[in-house]
Amino acid sequence: MAVVPLSLRVASGASTSTSLDWPRHLAARGSPARSRRSLRARARADAGAGTEDVLAHIVRTIRSAKAAGRDPDFFELLGVQVGTDPTAIRSSYRERMRVAHPDVAGSEGHEACVVLNEAYATLMDDELREAYQVERVFGAGVRGMSGLRDAQDLPSDIGAALRRTPYTGEPLSKVVGRDHFASKIETNEQAAKACFVDEITCIGCGQCSTYASGTFRNEQENGRARVFGQWLSTEDEIQEAIDMCPVDCIHWVPKEQLAPLEYVMQHVLTERVGVSLMMSGQGAHRMEDGFQKTREFLKFLSQREEKRDAVLKERKRKAEMKRAREEMMRQQQEQWDQRKKDAWKRANGAGR
Repeated sequence: MAVVPLSLRVASGASTSTSLDWPRHLAARGSPARSRRSLRARARADAGAGTEDVLAHIVRTIRSAKAAGRDPDFFELLGVQVGTDPTAIRSSYRERMRVAHPDVAGSEGHEACVVLNEAYATLMDDELREAYQVERVFGAGVRGMSGLRDAQDLPSDIGAALRRTPYTGEPLSKVVGRDHFASKIETNEQAAKACFVDEITCIGCGQCSTYASGTFRNEQENGRARVFGQWLSTEDEIQEAIDMCPVDCIHWVPKEQLAPLEYVMQHVLTERVGVSLMMSGQGAHRMEDGFQKTREFLKFLSQREEKRDAVLKERKRKAEMKRAREEMMRQQQEQWDQRKKDAWKRANGAGR
């Protein structure tokens, strides 16, 4: 016979006798299942604040990546670093799944679970994880490059520039539409070209900004000329500025070459030799050719795209193989379950 503590019997108004007043005793004690549920509820309440923070971070990461038109970072989602061992990845994944389970977090939990499952499947497979790491680097402005074999051939100055400022493919000078009131474009031939200043050879004389003030400005840090806005001066004004430049540092270039040229000039070749040294004929060994460096930059971009496409293709192939393997295992399991059911039916039929 179960014994009810004296304190419970007194508190509930029960007699101190040992009479078998079962309903009252059970009401005082509560069922074991109910006790376990209440304990779990209290545990969830105690961990509620941290749970909400983790879930909010996961959902925010997913949605911000989607808004930016890219995939979320799987390592960030699972709260692990590159090189983390599978045991730690599994542990972190399970903790997050407990937080993000749809039964706990509702619709936001479903959204989070879909991506968490994909992240876990990718990072737990050695080949998929390696492919993802390369894709993560070459598909995101070459950030976080350390430790990846594919990045070893990257020129250090280009790599440093891309880590600081990702290349967007857009010109850095102001470009207005042909129908803009400030645009001086009159012909298709003019629209197909742009103006570019080789700041390495520029001596900052200011002649260009005098003849075509709408197009040229002198940047403040080194005092070299720079194109402020494309076609904000007439072609005659720009050509006069080009002709009057004493060091021939202003060039007409095809429009499609403008973005890489400006990126290389402003973010890769950042060192400038002092004008006095240049005029005295010194420091030439420190003056790199901006056009040659841009060719190297474009070659790297082309190779990066080829590598990225190859990685994506290989990752897709492996993912398809994995899905096919899982489907085959599922079908085999169904067949096995069906055989067991059939065997039980035959056994029960024979027993009758």
